Amino acid sequence: MKTDYITASSTLPSYLAYPRFLLGMNIRLTAKEVYAIMLDMTLHSDMVQTDKRGRRYLAFYNKTIAEIIDRTPSAVAQALRELEDAGLVEKKLIALHTPYHIYLKLPAGEDEP
Repeated sequence: MKTDYITASSTLPSYLAYPRFLLGMNIRLTAKEVYAIMLDMTLHSDMVQTDKRGRRYLAFYNKTIAEIIDRTPSAVAQALRELEDAGLVEKKLIALHTPYHIYLKLPAGEDEP
């Protein structure tokens, strides 16, 4: 990869938003990585859908994110469980043999890590 110094006229390459509140959370780095990817997908992907209440959700198989972060689908499943335990993800099973509907959540009224 070719690199160059950052100057006043530099433009940023494509990037993921990394919420500051994740810095202070006691969850593994893989879970934080998965959250950042799902946040990006929720805001910018054609995979996002909206339910009857106007809430955005993703419907995907763990393999989709596993390929992005070069991990196994089971590592993504474990990260999703951690995020669910932390209250940042809500999974809803709609039907057997279909992907979960995954709702991403944000902390309410918190600005600091």
